[in-house]
Amino acid sequence: MAFISILENSSLLIEVNEHGAELNKLFSKKHNLDFLWSGDSTYWGRKSPILFPIVGRLKDNETLIDDKIFNMNQHGFARDCTFKLINENKNSIRYSLIANEDTRKRFPYNFELLITYELHDNSIKVLWNVKNIDSKIIYFSIGAHPAFNVPFKSDEKLEDYYLAFKTKEDVEKYTFELPYIKGKSKVKAPEYISIKPEVFKNDALIYNGVDEVTLKSTNNDMALNVTFKDFPFVGIWSPYYTETNTMAPFVCIEPWYGIADLKDSTNVFKNKLGVNKIEVGEEFNASYEITIT
Repeated sequence: MAFISILENSSLLIEVNEHGAELNKLFSKKHNLDFLWSGDSTYWGRKSPILFPIVGRLKDNETLIDDKIFNMNQHGFARDCTFKLINENKNSIRYSLIANEDTRKRFPYNFELLITYELHDNSIKVLWNVKNIDSKIIYFSIGAHPAFNVPFKSDEKLEDYYLAFKTKEDVEKYTFELPYIKGKSKVKAPEYISIKPEVFKNDALIYNGVDEVTLKSTNNDMALNVTFKDFPFVGIWSPYYTETNTMAPFVCIEPWYGIADLKDSTNVFKNKLGVNKIEVGEEFNASYEITIT
């Protein structure tokens, strides 16, 4: 059975599962509410998985690294690995995943992936650190996939909720030919998007040029804000059910350093859309923040 760690302050209580180093609870003491999705498998059995070393799907679920073919399922393997708790104090928890025989069968690099959760008043900061402990350049993607309850309270209506965006001047939107990326186009920077099932008819909304997304209702003052300044991509997703024109009772706000393969991908991993690289002995760092007001 996976071990759960707890952090709390006067505003928030969070739980993190060593399985996947996945956020398990995001409880606001002010509102007496858990804002994180429950993981009910009727809709989607996860809560906030870490996507590594890919985001989205590889073309034919395979990729070419150093002239060898490797198979990897959507979003990679980190979310299904048991991480090691390496540091814990009253304000932070840190987990580590080090490459092993099993990971190298799917991803032939020696790496250490560190995931840290920090409590700051009414917010949590999630930090990613990827270390190259190999003798060659490492290529990888990494992303977040937290799901938040919508509506926040069971007696509220979905149609009262919307997403507010903070963006750069130039914003691009990616289009799907499912399950791959077909292309992108410049669009008017989104300010507000009402949450309704039809929004997710063609799967996720994917943008670049977005720095912040806030989930709010027109009927109360509560807000959940996800900040990820200068991330190259963000996905907004909820499962859509065609037969009933309904959606799941949550919305994912997903900051990414990576994206699904292009429809016409060559499968060469180092040339993959949105891929990152780390030189020998170097490391990659990024972070995002979730704030509840």
